[in-house]
Amino acid sequence: MGLYRTKELLSLVSIMFVSLATNIEALSFNFPKITPGNTAITLQGNAKILANGVLALTNSTQIPPTTTFPSTGRALYSTPVPLWDSATGNVASFVTSFSFVILNPSGRVPTDGLVFFIAPPDTEIPNNSQSQYLGVVDSKTSINRFVGLEFDLYANSFDPYMRHIGIDINSLISTKTVRYNFVSGSLTKVTIIYDSPSNTLTAVITYENGQISTISQNVDLKAVLPKDVSVGFSATSTIAVSHNIHSWSFTSNLEATTGNIVSQVQVCISMIDVAPSFELDHLLLLANIYCFVGFED
Repeated sequence: MGLYRTKELLSLVSIMFVSLATNIEALSFNFPKITPGNTAITLQGNAKILANGVLALTNSTQIPPTTTFPSTGRALYSTPVPLWDSATGNVASFVTSFSFVILNPSGRVPTDGLVFFIAPPDTEIPNNSQSQYLGVVDSKTSINRFVGLEFDLYANSFDPYMRHIGIDINSLISTKTVRYNFVSGSLTKVTIIYDSPSNTLTAVITYENGQISTISQNVDLKAVLPKDVSVGFSATSTIAVSHNIHSWSFTSNLEATTGNIVSQVQVCISMIDVAPSFELDHLLLLANIYCFVGFED
């Protein structure tokens, strides 16, 4: 079954179940490019939006490649995202897709990395969070409240001995890791889905050469985070390594009534809609995980 046939099927299922939903709190945005003056994005630290529609989180090649200069930048969606409902206890399901390029022009061992993260809505760059702490963890305290997917370029003492992708819960000691096949200057595409009925966070990473990696972890977001959250990116570097976000989309659905079937269907449809430029194999893999739809060649 082709992609368009699959989309028609998911839309039909959505129509069948939409009458069961009441008072769904939804949020959605899509930035194929991130243009200067975008008021929906809040910048922190060294982050800036370039004229070519790229979100640069850290200082880049404007610094001489031999210079050691710690750089920390973050970018957040300006509107808080409803994560769970205090009256019913229901938790949102969401899907987010983004693409990024990390460029290491010096040829030196690159540091430090990039993380997509979810945190309390008043989040700021923590003290003592430069370098290996990726702008999300205060190294002087054990109280750090966030959930993230990190792309770590350098193996620190608390890391596995490899460049890695990790799922983080209140700590950069990742609960689950896979190898990060970093290539300087190549475009990496990522889709993250949180399925609230199963408390499962899954990410699918597609490299420019077509290689696909997956990582998944059980995470009870309601137990970790407040009912409204901020979503965004953070990156750090101690040399002239640029961490650039090229596109970003996000869709979440939070039902204010009991039941979760409609939220599940909406996430499946959103998964197809928000990532139209992603490879077919990438989308089929996600659909098989979350939508339980059979596909044929």
